[in-house]
Amino acid sequence: MDAFLNTEAFLSRDGKRVIFTSNRDGLPQLYIADAARPDSPAKRLTEWPERMSFEATTPDGQALLFRSDKGADENWSIWKVGLDGSGPPVELTPGETLHRDGAFLPDLAPDTIFFSGRRKEEAASAVYAIPTNGGTARVIHRDDKPGFLLDVSRDGKQGLFMRYLSGSETYLQHLDLATGAPRMLYPQDSRKVTLFDAQFSPDGKTVYVATDGGGEQPLLLALDARSGQELARYVEKTPSLVSSLSLAKTGETLAFALDAGNHSEIRLLDARTLKPRAQVSMPLGLGEVQDFSEDGRRLTAVWSTPSSPMDAWVIDAKTGKAASLRKEPRPSLKEVPPIEASITELRAHDGLALPINVYLPKNRTGKLPVIVCYHGGPAGSSKIRWSAPIAFFLSQGYAWVEPNVRGSGGFGRAFEEADNGPRRLEAFKDIEATGRWAASQPWADSNRVIIYGGSYGGYSVLIGLTRMPGLWRAGVDLFGVANMKTFMATTSGLIREIFLLEMGDPDKDAAFLDSISPLADADRIVDPLFVYAGANDVRVPRGESDQIVRALRERKIPVEYMVAENEGHSLIRKDNLIEFLARAARFLETHAGPTKPPSPR
Repeated sequence: MDAFLNTEAFLSRDGKRVIFTSNRDGLPQLYIADAARPDSPAKRLTEWPERMSFEATTPDGQALLFRSDKGADENWSIWKVGLDGSGPPVELTPGETLHRDGAFLPDLAPDTIFFSGRRKEEAASAVYAIPTNGGTARVIHRDDKPGFLLDVSRDGKQGLFMRYLSGSETYLQHLDLATGAPRMLYPQDSRKVTLFDAQFSPDGKTVYVATDGGGEQPLLLALDARSGQELARYVEKTPSLVSSLSLAKTGETLAFALDAGNHSEIRLLDARTLKPRAQVSMPLGLGEVQDFSEDGRRLTAVWSTPSSPMDAWVIDAKTGKAASLRKEPRPSLKEVPPIEASITELRAHDGLALPINVYLPKNRTGKLPVIVCYHGGPAGSSKIRWSAPIAFFLSQGYAWVEPNVRGSGGFGRAFEEADNGPRRLEAFKDIEATGRWAASQPWADSNRVIIYGGSYGGYSVLIGLTRMPGLWRAGVDLFGVANMKTFMATTSGLIREIFLLEMGDPDKDAAFLDSISPLADADRIVDPLFVYAGANDVRVPRGESDQIVRALRERKIPVEYMVAENEGHSLIRKDNLIEFLARAARFLETHAGPTKPPSPR
């Protein structure tokens, strides 16, 4: 846990300092350091009791905006604090409780902050404007469906709003921020597309759109902001998606991070032609592009590999050469056994290729107990990366396997949609197939296979334990859905809307939802289960975990239940994560047999 993460990285307006988010003091906080010296000491910007997320620096370079919530409840507020750390942060959005999205502060209209948001119980979203010094929020635009403000032009007159009907059907609207009037920008035909991101050019005349265009490969499109006419395009060769997008204020260079499902890549394009500008070679891992320096010469990014925690990087926008922006010692890494990470695949029952990440302790001996971990989403994915829980369990003598079953994102539109509605049952078959594959490997102890996952991955754990109980020795469920009916009735309005397509409508598809609710088959669970929940979870409310724990305790099935009072759909505080890992490891040691840890370096 001392191998901290630096998860956001931005340069100050003068380019001399790097502003970054780090969990070194127990939860994500903002720090500042000398950008020219990767080993320079990091100064915590302000003492803050909750998690923080960087939003923007003010145009004068003297302050920054950040978001924070309470107990990870996702009721985000926007705050302002000086870059010199003097004076307490000032809340700019007091009053109404909202799930606020990211904040936009236009360079040429610095008196107004724009953001989108919605009430917890509603799917409908709105775009708001507030004075930079705080005050009453003004509603600019309302939509009865979920939606997100993606960008604001530098003059503060135009906005880009994504209507989110589902993960497979999104629409990009141009907003007049003076009147709130929307205008369809993309697509201008009847296609159903997925939008990843969109940004204005510095002069506001061009809109850069990252989308799948309704197909398998991601596209970068340059559109005329007024007419929507296509000016240029870039087509990625393989099925994937765009996870982050950044445009230099000089208008010369466009950068994006490519989510290839099980790993990330970075692309640099000429913004005028959308042709490759330079090649960026990053090690196999997970990462995102962040932002360009004011002069457009440097691009910040964050990156992680199986043996190196997420950290800040800087990329030369002309050559693509990448270098560490932060070099800070993490002595505890010396105690972690060397990790051997690889990517393989398994053919499903119908021939579909299922990518699988495998992490093994390099100095292993004999057969290892195996943790098979399923990601959340449902359209999330597991990528090769550093993970403290993976490193911890490998140090305890486990193997760690992460299948990307059908429905995972980053492998193309068809793969992601392959588990929607009744096709969910095909994804259940993938859970069994990947679990049996893990148990059959030469390094695996087939009698000690543990199923593990969080959120939708926690639901996968419960599906595995109810539908294929003979395969597993134990399970670890982090805030998993137990009962589709109660979940759809209590989750946030946004999540409910998304799950209507993914899982089914509670009214029209009630019988099907009952049939895929693990609670209905809880009497089939025979394996010990460790359950974790955050008390403030608005996505999968704690009641879901309560129900499965109650059902197992009534039948005297071994179950241990950990509830964190200051967490939501999260396990982000260091003390909570340490407690969870310690308790889960002890639980598995008790119920899955002792292990012999591999030797450290």
